[in-house]
Amino acid sequence: MNPSTSNHHWASFEETSFIWGIRILLWVYRVFGRWVFRIFLWPVVSYYFLMGQTARNASRDYLQRLGDYFPELALSGSWWQSYRHFLSFAETLLDKLIAWSGGIDPNQVDFPNRQQLLDLITQKRGAMLLSGHIGNLELCQAIATMRGHIHLNILVHTRHAEKFNRLLGNNQGSATIKLIQVTELNPAVAIDLQEKIERGEFLVMVGDRVPVDGNRTIQADFLGQPAEFPQGPYLLASLLRCPVYTLFCYPTKGRFQIHLQAFAEAIRIPRTEPQRQQMLKTLARDYAKHLESHCRAAPLQWFNFYPYWKTSVAAEQTKPVSKGLEP
Repeated sequence: MNPSTSNHHWASFEETSFIWGIRILLWVYRVFGRWVFRIFLWPVVSYYFLMGQTARNASRDYLQRLGDYFPELALSGSWWQSYRHFLSFAETLLDKLIAWSGGIDPNQVDFPNRQQLLDLITQKRGAMLLSGHIGNLELCQAIATMRGHIHLNILVHTRHAEKFNRLLGNNQGSATIKLIQVTELNPAVAIDLQEKIERGEFLVMVGDRVPVDGNRTIQADFLGQPAEFPQGPYLLASLLRCPVYTLFCYPTKGRFQIHLQAFAEAIRIPRTEPQRQQMLKTLARDYAKHLESHCRAAPLQWFNFYPYWKTSVAAEQTKPVSKGLEP
């Protein structure tokens, strides 16, 4: 998270500038355990919290918007709430490493809708799993090891993936989970992904970050204000003609929860305007609703530390419409 940059695209913010600190903390965890790890965590996170003005402001902005949209959460975007948000992010980075090293105990993971996934495997049908930057997507490792023939292909941004791989010691996961570093979709990539779907494998994409080049985005209301979302997942699902599910993984009350829910049996994007744009807007808004519900369930688990709405809190004159306890 780089406080000095003036570029507000997410790719310009270095989440993995945590690398040196997390390596030390990982060693502390391995030697002394998680409670001692938490003690060491405070000064490291405090440094990034105090020095990372852009990330801190983005965190406070998100928490204030979430609190305005869901008043029952009693969130105001205070410094203390934002600091807890940073702490939550740091602990999640540790969980990522533990998950990729195979250290997550399956008995700690609740996956109530796993039968939907198993049914697809029985039918030898692949699907897209649409996720987001909530919690720990690396819990997919727990899904992959649930049964040996589950194959997950996680589409990631190249530059950040390379840095995280260095943090992992160049560990690429397991035989059942694969990182696919994709910055643009070309015919060769599309053919490869189509073959994976036809083999009954699963593609994992995130729907809450726009492409690196800034193109192919669509606006949708998120927490009461318009935000940019990528078109890519919906265009790819339409191309591959596969079912789409949402997948979110995060801790709740000391346990890891995997939330799988049907999103669309099939997506068909029209070729003509304005039908095409309207379909994309509808899909992006449907995804944003899923994202809102999980942000409400785990407020400190959404990790996009950059100006997501591209407006400053000080300049904003209107507040989101409260949704209260509406389901």
